[in-house]
Amino acid sequence: MTSSCVRLLVEVYEGRVAAAILSNGFLTYCVADGAEITVLTPGAVFPPFAERYAQPGVTFEHLPADTPVSGSGWLVRWEKRLGNQLARHGWRKARRHLWESIGARLAAASAGSVAPMLEAVKPHAFLTTDVNMGLARGLVGACQRRRIPTLGNIFSWDHPFYEQPSRPDRLTCWSPMVKRELVRRCGFEEDRVEIIGAPAFDGYLEASNVWSREELCQRLGFDPKRPLILFATLGQHKKYLDETGSFRALMEEIDAGRIPGRPQVVLRLHPVSNDHYFSEYRSRPDVVFSRYMGYSPGMRWWPSQEEVVLAGNLMRHADVCVSPGSTMAVEPAIFDTPIVVPVFNQFQPEAYGRFFGQHWLRKHFQLLIEQQLLPFAFSAEEMRAAVCRALADRTWMSAGRQVIREEVLGPLAGKATERLAWAAMRLARRQSPLFESYGEREAT
Repeated sequence: MTSSCVRLLVEVYEGRVAAAILSNGFLTYCVADGAEITVLTPGAVFPPFAERYAQPGVTFEHLPADTPVSGSGWLVRWEKRLGNQLARHGWRKARRHLWESIGARLAAASAGSVAPMLEAVKPHAFLTTDVNMGLARGLVGACQRRRIPTLGNIFSWDHPFYEQPSRPDRLTCWSPMVKRELVRRCGFEEDRVEIIGAPAFDGYLEASNVWSREELCQRLGFDPKRPLILFATLGQHKKYLDETGSFRALMEEIDAGRIPGRPQVVLRLHPVSNDHYFSEYRSRPDVVFSRYMGYSPGMRWWPSQEEVVLAGNLMRHADVCVSPGSTMAVEPAIFDTPIVVPVFNQFQPEAYGRFFGQHWLRKHFQLLIEQQLLPFAFSAEEMRAAVCRALADRTWMSAGRQVIREEVLGPLAGKATERLAWAAMRLARRQSPLFESYGEREAT
């Protein structure tokens, strides 16, 4: 690498993040704007991963899959507790100064084997593509100690409801709601957070990726004239918690004829769902199983572009989407598709209620409940009634879905990945010897 180019170091730890950001042209945007990029990722040692994203100007370096998430010790815990108190009181500059003076130093000490990458690459800026994962905490701290600008991407709508493991100089996020919670809950300063939209949605919105309902149903083996229900599972996030309950209830309502039109169902499994828990439904002609199948070692699920396109068209053409907690509880609002959220389990009502209340209702679903943006079903009867009403009137609760689009999902122009690239390049340019010429270009 030459000393005069714009050098960007990018951490990509998860396969789903790679599919959402790298597959949507992030590297191409940056290279076209004059960058040489080093991608630090576990996928560097998996040939199909590097081959999918390879292009001139891009180098892949290995990020070990067991990279420490955070430092340890009483001082780290003290910095977090005090930082949380400062954030709750709205003392955001004090929170930043605490991180810069103590937190970044402690984080840098945990950078371990990846710290030498900074000396090898000498980046003008560093981007962590998913701040909430925490796997770039050490590099964020190490960069800040070396005065290398850092950018952190908030990858999902619910991440501001959890403690952020590190505090990059600037953040990008989905939407106004996400930004408000980053400021209110996490204590980030408002002028350091940029709304760009969700890169994961760019593939849904590309015109060439849109199928007709007939084409989708042909692929599924379904009748396009019969209702199509998309059920997105919660995911097996807790070992013994049942995630089949509301789906079983839905199928019982269909079989009893209490949901009209002989609906066909796509069972969209969360990547951490267990297929065999639902295996009794595999032989049914009115149920099709669907899930992301792509995988990269050490990176969890890694969807192909074709799999992303299918997911977008499922939500676009479903007559109603039912989901107790997947991101598909809000994503169908992109297409103004009716959504029903079942929050019950007939087999484990107490355990399920505690889990759902702690992890969903009190966190990212709170806004949706407070403003009554979606119908929440607390029993099989309520779920049936909501599904029937949505099938009868697609415009039911459309105003709530409009609020979700504007406040939760953010800009939906298919440009989020491009905006992320420009945000990273702006930081890198300011550290590059070419800064003045770049500044003139931006001004014109």
